[in-house]
Amino acid sequence: MFEYWYAFPVVALGCTLTIMGGVGGNVLCGPFFILVLQLPPHVAIGTALVTEVFSMSSGVLGYAWRRLIDYRLAAILAAAAAPMAILGSWLSVRAPGALLRGIFGAAILVIATLLLRSTESAETADRPAPLSASPEAVPRTLVDSLGRTYRYEVRGRLPLAATSLAAGLGSGLIGIGGGELNTPFMAMRGVPIRVAAATAVAVMAVTVLAGAITHVLLGEPLWRLTIWTIPGAILGGQIGSFIANRTPAHRLRQWLSWLFVAVGTTMLVRAF
Repeated sequence: MFEYWYAFPVVALGCTLTIMGGVGGNVLCGPFFILVLQLPPHVAIGTALVTEVFSMSSGVLGYAWRRLIDYRLAAILAAAAAPMAILGSWLSVRAPGALLRGIFGAAILVIATLLLRSTESAETADRPAPLSASPEAVPRTLVDSLGRTYRYEVRGRLPLAATSLAAGLGSGLIGIGGGELNTPFMAMRGVPIRVAAATAVAVMAVTVLAGAITHVLLGEPLWRLTIWTIPGAILGGQIGSFIANRTPAHRLRQWLSWLFVAVGTTMLVRAF
């Protein structure tokens, strides 16, 4: 029972960092399971998805309490992502382990690049922007629990939905891709970075649940590990959403990006 006790603080820290940035905890937890615990990739991914159900659910509760989720946008993106997560989960248990490790490492490097590119949007994300006359732009207004008002437009819902399709496939296949793709693309499409991160977590809660159920049915998770990772994920989800509401968004994403570069490079080096 105490074989994997040290996974609790590692997962709690990893989920805290990633929830703060609006990305999935598997970006850090997955490599920990594969590189440190030496789990087969498909077992690591299944275990990480089950764990992430709880971190995302915890994060959603935290962000909902802080009134930062754009629920209409989240519903559109989740509807696109969830079926693809099921397909990705089915494919992951049939793919060679070395291939999954290589895809995992490359995906983390892509995510790091997207996070760096989205920091420009983050620096101006909380400033009111003039509303355009474009029929494709959907105006939104949110007031968070601290009284901050976010007035913005969601530009290009179809490209965002297409991105969410790819994000869902990645979530099921390698356990990452949901918020890692959706958060920066929402920021680039006019959504304030705090709202984008919170909305991405809500989408991921649905997506990882679909992927986790598929992995459970295929018998992949390592249950004696999840008894430590799930409490860590719940704790990290609450701490991460609390800190994110009080941290300069662009600084957070910059140092997360460089952390992901290091993790992704290590995964690629160890892949083959």
